[in-house]
Amino acid sequence: MERSIKSNRVNYLRVSVTDRCNLRCVYCQTFEDKDFLPRSEILSYEEITKIVSILSLSGVSIVRFTGGEPLVRPQIEKLISMIKEIRSIRSIGMTTNGVLLEEKLNYLKNSGLDTVNISIDSLKRERYKKISGFDYLDRVWGSVVKAISADFKAVKLNTILLKGINDDEVLDFAELTLDNNIYVRFIEYFPTVSDFYTLKYRYVPNKLVKEKIERKFGKLLPVSEFVGNGPAKNYTIRGAAGYIGFINSNTEFFCHNCNRIRLSASGNLYPCLFSSFNINVKEIVRKNENEREIKKLLDEFLLNKGNYTKEKTRRYKFIMSDIGG
Repeated sequence: MERSIKSNRVNYLRVSVTDRCNLRCVYCQTFEDKDFLPRSEILSYEEITKIVSILSLSGVSIVRFTGGEPLVRPQIEKLISMIKEIRSIRSIGMTTNGVLLEEKLNYLKNSGLDTVNISIDSLKRERYKKISGFDYLDRVWGSVVKAISADFKAVKLNTILLKGINDDEVLDFAELTLDNNIYVRFIEYFPTVSDFYTLKYRYVPNKLVKEKIERKFGKLLPVSEFVGNGPAKNYTIRGAAGYIGFINSNTEFFCHNCNRIRLSASGNLYPCLFSSFNINVKEIVRKNENEREIKKLLDEFLLNKGNYTKEKTRRYKFIMSDIGG
């Protein structure tokens, strides 16, 4: 009997606030023929707040801002403050590449940002530049250090390993958790648009990553009480201050306990990262001032989430910056 997620409560909304980015990561998107959204087509902060407010009435209590790179959007702290005013929102997070984070961190924290995820795929300068397209490792590491000391509820590092490029840095990343209260997450690379066909040969399964860490540090201890909002399997090295997580994007399905939906910068609401099905909430909001009618449409969308899952679809041909990670 197929397991359904229809009964799962959707409480997590990921919001892509822009499709623009200040890096050119090899696994994210192609820029040669990339047309960015005109400003008029991107959701305003007021529209995002209205959508979140209505969804909060149906159980959404966790919001994470993504992109693109969310910090290239001007005055993003204003949006955080607006969302913080919604009574039932209990956690606001952001996933960022960290390039601009250090200079904006105090504003973000004071506006109500609770958690921050920083994408960093190498601790070596030349490799970081090769993967991201820019020599910004020092700036990103400065953001990591400042974030650790800023008393966020959680600071997470997101790392995608690519065979022959950065997969020999597994232990370097794991060692960061020994003395720092941070959460290092290894995310399996998974294919998106067909232009990245050759990257599938760079894929590193997390099973091998975990085995490598355990050969060095001993058996990883499961952390069942870890409070997280995603599909990661969480562990800690015995005696370590931080945590290690594995997101097995390629080798596992998370559909049965999925609790999230995604709102793109252009206003499309997706039930699943891998589904082409969506509703254009921007058009609904711009045409309809009646929040009751908008809520009715969104409730119907939430009710049908279980019909659109990775198990039931194969939509890999998308650009990550368009829909958000």
